[in-house]
Amino acid sequence: MTAGVLAVDKPAGPTSHDVVDRARRALGTRRVGHFGTLDPFASGLLALGVGPATRLAPFCVGHPKTYRATVRLGERSDTDDSEGAIEATPPVPIPDRAAVERATAAWVGTVPQVPPAYSAKHVDGRRAYALARAGETVTLAAATVRIDAIEIERYAWPELEILVRCGPGTYLRALARDLGEELGTGGHCSALRRIASGPFRVEDAIAWSALAKPEVARAALAPAWRAVADRPLARLDGEGQRAFAAGREIDAPGDAAAAPGWARVHGPGGFLGMGEVVEVAGGRLRLRPRRVLFPDGEGAE
Repeated sequence: MTAGVLAVDKPAGPTSHDVVDRARRALGTRRVGHFGTLDPFASGLLALGVGPATRLAPFCVGHPKTYRATVRLGERSDTDDSEGAIEATPPVPIPDRAAVERATAAWVGTVPQVPPAYSAKHVDGRRAYALARAGETVTLAAATVRIDAIEIERYAWPELEILVRCGPGTYLRALARDLGEELGTGGHCSALRRIASGPFRVEDAIAWSALAKPEVARAALAPAWRAVADRPLARLDGEGQRAFAAGREIDAPGDAAAAPGWARVHGPGGFLGMGEVVEVAGGRLRLRPRRVLFPDGEGAE
């Protein structure tokens, strides 16, 4: 059985689905899915689940992410990136470094963000980008997102290069737009690269060209448990592994009995899947199998 997680360094141009399709051909399986899409114009890390590991997606889409983005000031775009219709903004005094630092600081924290009109958000059952491409006016409500840090790596008007660490659901295109509005210059995202997502790093990723080579793609597969390495570990003995694999609730082992919540479950055979630690009558903590991915264990760590 082909299974595990695969980190790919996507170039600008291909869609996330293009990457999934190439991985399916290389690995000889249809069971491939990504753990968080990248826009076609963006490059960088795209993490894939293969085989049973595709079921770990709900635990991975929420990973914190790190991006390197180039903001083009003095212009607006209807897509908030370089692929849309670009309109120069009226001349204004060029912001100095101090003004740029104030603008970036204003967008750090838990902030409201209006998604780009050209996004996959649903509006009355249709994708926002489909409505926008049809010439319809798209009005999206602001969502609350978390931006942990914005570091200015280079500022030379009209380009601003930033390193952004953020939570799930944050649109870097929208951030570029909002920074431009904060500065009064307008702005859009002219380049974007994802360099980290949870435990995955782009420097460890397989190149797009290498993904076409089945032997290279297979060699690059990592164990599925690494995708959820940030979750508490519940380690079972042989009896516990058999019960978990059969879908039976058991007492939470000592290393997972600190508090209720999701846990990655390992037995003598390796990674088994995801369980939920729940509190029952009398204050006991029990481990409930929720996603049994590898009944016999994925293999030793």
